[in-house]
Amino acid sequence: MQKLDSITPIITPFTDNKVDKDKAVRHGEDVLKGGMKYLFPAGTTGLGPSMASGEKHDLLDAFAHIPDHVILQVGSLNLEDSIYLAREAKKYKIHAVAALPPYYFTGMKREWLIKYYTKLSSEYPTIIYNYPDTTGYNITYDMVNDIKKAGGDVIGIKETTFNMNDILNTKMYVQDFKVYTGPDQYILSAYRLGLDGFVSGASNYGYKIINKIIENYDNKDGDRYQFLLNELADLSRKYGTISSIYDMVEIMTGIDAGNPREPFFKLSKEERNSLEKEMNEAFKKYNFKP
Repeated sequence: MQKLDSITPIITPFTDNKVDKDKAVRHGEDVLKGGMKYLFPAGTTGLGPSMASGEKHDLLDAFAHIPDHVILQVGSLNLEDSIYLAREAKKYKIHAVAALPPYYFTGMKREWLIKYYTKLSSEYPTIIYNYPDTTGYNITYDMVNDIKKAGGDVIGIKETTFNMNDILNTKMYVQDFKVYTGPDQYILSAYRLGLDGFVSGASNYGYKIINKIIENYDNKDGDRYQFLLNELADLSRKYGTISSIYDMVEIMTGIDAGNPREPFFKLSKEERNSLEKEMNEAFKKYNFKP
């Protein structure tokens, strides 16, 4: 079995509202030691849209000792900032950059999106971060091909969508291009459908479960472990998307991952205790020892 690319959109630890580089490194190294291949700083799970370019650069610098394992998310509403970070990524010789399309503003012309990715990826190899529900734009296979025809060096796409038809079309109709699933629920699907890998927010805390999914992708145990991961992801949303992940990391790995940035508020002691109780119930239900 060929192991697919496993990518963790790593949470960003904050202390006094500043990026805590030491905690970021400690958590990131633990994730890599746990079997994941790449770290994806400044993504959605890492609160990237809330961060200034200088803070994203802090993360780039924090992981300078492991550049081959880093994919920095540089997309923003300011293309100049994104290009600056892509040029810095080149200096640090990381694996690649990734980029959300321009978001919030509606009515962005198709050709503008193509030009955006073409300009950015001409600076450094770029993975498109396709997240239609939050950006308002769906980067489809025909757009990817047009970016490549225009000279863009786009090397892959993170598909944060449940539209499997779009995902498979991109895999089928774009040559020399990696396709990664984004939802935690699609890790098993990535293996069974012959995709190139996955990006999983749950891998911040659940990499041991993901390793079990991978080991058992061709049997029913793979389904069991995927169902367990799905329940944990549901609990994360129940107790507060993103904020809960900081607690789940400490509960499952013992690593202090710091705090989120407000307005993503830290869970109360009562919320954390309730979350941990429900996590333990899920472990027992699926016969998993963390």
